[in-house]
Amino acid sequence: MFAMKSIKQPFEPSAELVSMMATFRLMVNHCIRIGLENNATTMKKLSLLSYRTLSEYDIQSYYKLTAIAQAAGRLSQMKRSIKKGIRTKSPFVSVITLL
Repeated sequence: MFAMKSIKQPFEPSAELVSMMATFRLMVNHCIRIGLENNATTMKKLSLLSYRTLSEYDIQSYYKLTAIAQAAGRLSQMKRSIKKGIRTKSPFVSVITLL
């Protein structure tokens, strides 16, 4: 049996971090919009369609790929739910919380 010790640490989000998270949310929503327009739910197809358009965002390329992956996951989950007959909510990201 393993024991894990955790501590609570105060965290004050900086303006730079909040700005970066807002940019990430916009990028994910942009990718979702492109995926819905082109019926793209796979990571490869969505990446080919949206990577070049994400160049307008001033952020590292790693975050662009992560935004595409998030959008692809949300779109494929929505597609699976529709296939099963489950009513789906909007796949767009409304708020990103900082833990």
